[in-house]
Amino acid sequence: MNNSKLKRYGKNFAVVVIVYLFTTFLAFVLDIREIHSENLLTLYLLGVIIIVMETKSFLTTVLSSLLFILTHNYMFLGDKYCWHPFTNRSFALSAFLFLSVALIVNLLVVRLQRQMATSKKNAAMHKKLYEASEGLISIHGKDRVIEYADKALTDLTGSEVEFFFDIDKNDENEAKKWCFKNSARCGHGEVEFPDAGCKYIPIRSNRKTVGVVSIDCTVNDLSDDAIECVTALLSQITIAIERAELEEEKQAEAERLAREHLKSTVTKNISHDMYPRAKDIHKNAKEMRESINLMDNEEIISRLKTIEEESDYIAQTADNLLDINKDR
Repeated sequence: MNNSKLKRYGKNFAVVVIVYLFTTFLAFVLDIREIHSENLLTLYLLGVIIIVMETKSFLTTVLSSLLFILTHNYMFLGDKYCWHPFTNRSFALSAFLFLSVALIVNLLVVRLQRQMATSKKNAAMHKKLYEASEGLISIHGKDRVIEYADKALTDLTGSEVEFFFDIDKNDENEAKKWCFKNSARCGHGEVEFPDAGCKYIPIRSNRKTVGVVSIDCTVNDLSDDAIECVTALLSQITIAIERAELEEEKQAEAERLAREHLKSTVTKNISHDMYPRAKDIHKNAKEMRESINLMDNEEIISRLKTIEEESDYIAQTADNLLDINKDR
């Protein structure tokens, strides 16, 4: 028996003792004032209800009910401080009604507690769903969206999750392939592949399946409400992924247009810059060919130097353009 069970049993025992002593004390006070024993039995019934509320234990309810009935039988019924036979119709009926009411209250309290726990869990899950949806609005980039979605789904379900977007025929996971192909849930607890350790849920976009998310169910099983929350969050995730892909496409298009504009601008500027230089080279070369016999050495050297400088500039510019294209 572990420590948690011992603590729970100890707590239940303490509650029973305290409530028993308190109700018995009140019963003595009321008995002194000549209150009928039936009213004292109602007081004990109130004590049992308090025990039910505090312990939520069926066994504790039964044992404490028997203790209270026997105490009432011995101390307050008819001749006091003596046992009255259980064959006494009045006592038997009172005891039966006492136990019946105690057990019914126990069942109702336990059911109410479970419903409250489920409602609290669902409220917490919907709060996480709302926070995750709000967070997706400010996330940009497909990789960041998937990373955020992974954390959000893990926090929502309390289980490990994994996204799959590239699923081909050679994939060894048959459940994953079936989910992707049929765009339907499968895996743990489903009609298809019910013995799988994970539940597979399709990720839909524009009426087509773009991927699959797997949720580990070996530790925590998913309730119907949890699956609905997961499906709702997946819809938000799909929208965020589509938005991220659209932003990436727009960015890629903007970069392409910027490159085209830069290319056009550079080509235009280079054309305006190199054309006069090429024209100057052509002019000097033509004049030298036509009038070289009439030129002195200094003029020839000057024209050759001009041709050399302009040719070097054009060659260097061409080399720079080649280097830029290599970097791209």
